Amino acid sequence: MTNEQYIRKNALIYSRYKDNFDTLKPWEIQQFQDETEQSFTCIPIRVDFVEGQPYANHIELTNDIKLNKRMRVSTDFNDSKLLPNDLNLKFRAAHDWLHYTLQAPFDAIGEIKVFKYQKAHYSKGLMQDILFSEVVLQACFAEYFGNFAPTQKVILLNSY
Repeated sequence: MTNEQYIRKNALIYSRYKDNFDTLKPWEIQQFQDETEQSFTCIPIRVDFVEGQPYANHIELTNDIKLNKRMRVSTDFNDSKLLPNDLNLKFRAAHDWLHYTLQAPFDAIGEIKVFKYQKAHYSKGLMQDILFSEVVLQACFAEYFGNFAPTQKVILLNSY
């Protein structure tokens, strides 16, 4: 399967499948939130939460980190049932730190690369399935359709 086919397949899955968030048990949501909180603690520099999109690409992110010893993370569109309030921002920060570490671009292929490393911060099975939805499926949707989905949802495929 080519990259384009993989992106299309996952974009269509995200657009057509129903949200599985309500099937998650409270302890499963809490576990994902706890693992997200833990991954945030691995960032060794200052993180500033800002309005707007602070970087057009991973090169700007890299330059800011190298020159200013800080990383800025957007507070825009911070509406997630799974990761409410600052947890979603911490998720973004840990995720963006991996964009810097891996020098992965802000496109679907870069997001897939980041996912492969980010999943090490999450338990195998359901937690990594949720992460796949949060990172890969959303990124494929955005690249294929040209914008992010109007609402975030959790799609559980049990394989990627």
